[in-house]
Amino acid sequence: MESSFSSLLNSIVESDHSIFEWINQSTTNPVFDAIMPIITDLHTFPLFWLALISLAAVLLFRTASPLDRNILLKKIGYFILVTGLSMALADMIAYRAIKVFVQRPRPEAAGLTVTLRTHSHSGWSFPSNHSANMFALARSIQLIVPAASLPIAGAYVFASTVAFSRVYVGVHFPGDTLAGGTTGWLCATFVHFALGRLRRSRRSKSV
Repeated sequence: MESSFSSLLNSIVESDHSIFEWINQSTTNPVFDAIMPIITDLHTFPLFWLALISLAAVLLFRTASPLDRNILLKKIGYFILVTGLSMALADMIAYRAIKVFVQRPRPEAAGLTVTLRTHSHSGWSFPSNHSANMFALARSIQLIVPAASLPIAGAYVFASTVAFSRVYVGVHFPGDTLAGGTTGWLCATFVHFALGRLRRSRRSKSV
């Protein structure tokens, strides 16, 4: 039984390595070389968050009924709260718990051929915190602005592009980004559910 599990795990790791080398090496092109190093760290730019909050405000305003528009600021505040808590929880679980437990080396430390298109990263590789954060963001948008199908799709496309960029620039394996994205998605779902329960509980007590 243990031997079968080890064989399966080794097969998964080998496949992950093969996919990494294909993305990092075989998909090389001038366009990706120019944009992926920017996309991979786009969330570090304040303008990105300003544009995101502005877009969320517009979407919330458009999807709200006329009677609800007087509480638009509360909805924007709730969006910021859910997104912030979701990303913080995802980042903490990925960095402080899973990475410390799994201790997977980065691709450049795993003996693979790596084309590094960003600065060298220290620390463990599994899971990807960038992916966790961006999928927590995408899930938050999906939960809070459920009627805006196009922006929701765009949020997931952006999160997936960030995840892809982490492999392309050479600092994560595909499995890292998949695990990170799943972590972020689950954290945002949990935060939204927990805050919703808390709000309903307060309302019932005030009646």
